[in-house]
Amino acid sequence: MLPTSPESPMSEEPVAARKAALREHIRKLRSRQPPGLARARSLEAQQRLIEGACWRNAHSVALYVALKGELSTDKLLDAAWKSGRTVWLPRVRPGEAGIMDFVACTGPEQLRTGPFGLREPEDGLPGFGPEGAGKAFKPDLLVLPGLAFDLHGGRLGFGGGYYDRFLDSELACPRVGLCFAFQVAKNLPLEQWDQRVQYLCTEEQFLCL
Repeated sequence: MLPTSPESPMSEEPVAARKAALREHIRKLRSRQPPGLARARSLEAQQRLIEGACWRNAHSVALYVALKGELSTDKLLDAAWKSGRTVWLPRVRPGEAGIMDFVACTGPEQLRTGPFGLREPEDGLPGFGPEGAGKAFKPDLLVLPGLAFDLHGGRLGFGGGYYDRFLDSELACPRVGLCFAFQVAKNLPLEQWDQRVQYLCTEEQFLCL
């Protein structure tokens, strides 16, 4: 577990500085993880989620295509498409910092490489941003990436604010944080705009928070 509890020396620093230091620390931990071990852990975590009630009961799921170093989502995407679920994936909105849309995709052939090296839905497919959350965009389950999560549902993102802006809306659906077990902390340094998750899934456990 990450050493980010209130009694940590980091707690005396400003929140922004603590977040930056923690992001750097986690990126180093991820880079040191052997590829074979990362693949095995990714498969275990994804299988845990697939076996959970929140996945089984979802007819539409909002996912993401993992970046290098992140816990893979390939198994989740494949399972969702094969089962006929509606799959929503994020696409960065050009020219609008921190804003993304979710786009319904029917398969990997509809993906292309976008900003930040992220595999995302191709241009031309209709998407829905924060203004459509809870209206046109109403998934039964939302799976979130993150550099770290804590045992109270706190999430440390990558610093762009994309998910925080999107989730600060009328969107009401179960939110699951997906990460490796070493990315879980007792408490994270958070700010008032940081959005939380209700569930946390790692290769070791599935938690209701």
